[in-house]
Amino acid sequence: MDTATAVRVKHRVPVEGRELGWYVHLVHNRSVVGSLATLVHVPFMLAFLSVVVFGAFSSSTFDPLVLGLSLLVVGLLLYGEHMLDDMVRVGKPWRTVFSDRALAALATTMFAAAVLVGLTASLYYSTLLPFLGVIAGVFFCSLYGLEVWKFHEVAFGALGYGAIPPVAYLAQSAATGSAVSDPVIPLLLLAVGTLLGYIMLELYERTKTEDHHLMWSLLAIHLVVIYSMAGVIVWVHI
Repeated sequence: MDTATAVRVKHRVPVEGRELGWYVHLVHNRSVVGSLATLVHVPFMLAFLSVVVFGAFSSSTFDPLVLGLSLLVVGLLLYGEHMLDDMVRVGKPWRTVFSDRALAALATTMFAAAVLVGLTASLYYSTLLPFLGVIAGVFFCSLYGLEVWKFHEVAFGALGYGAIPPVAYLAQSAATGSAVSDPVIPLLLLAVGTLLGYIMLELYERTKTEDHHLMWSLLAIHLVVIYSMAGVIVWVHI
């Protein structure tokens, strides 16, 4: 393909498609369905859900239902945060069709659903941890999504990312009624998760709208590292 042809092809791609990178052939932000798909932010969602699995598998006891509920909650919270992140007050970077009022309503719905799941889990397993964890997640996602003060910076995002593995670990322990055998484990999970989160967010912020091919490669490496560590932990437990 010569240069002139490449330029013509590039300009046939909608502006929002070029900016979204990995959604270029899937998403058209002028539709409600396309906008909802855009706000999933698939690479980020997959990266965040991966550390839920990592934290859950770090526990010596494992309940698949707790893992499923943990994945659901994190998915809802992250989706709600992405909706707040597209509001005009923070620059509307994804240019979806939704107004700020609609985005706030959608985010509130996601957060309310997450709180309901957390409350139900707390009642079912007779522990406050799920409910309190979700409340903390709503607070964090609201600050991060609305870019309050410096809460949208990589360091704060990495800390929130790092908090997911130890909470998933503690949720497994609390739900199965087993004591935390070593209090160092949650702290270690927090440290490892925060470090991975910092690296991930720093790299993704530089590539998500500039080089989406590199971004997908980074995601693949990230998932291999996370699930490899989870596999090693499971093997040690066995």
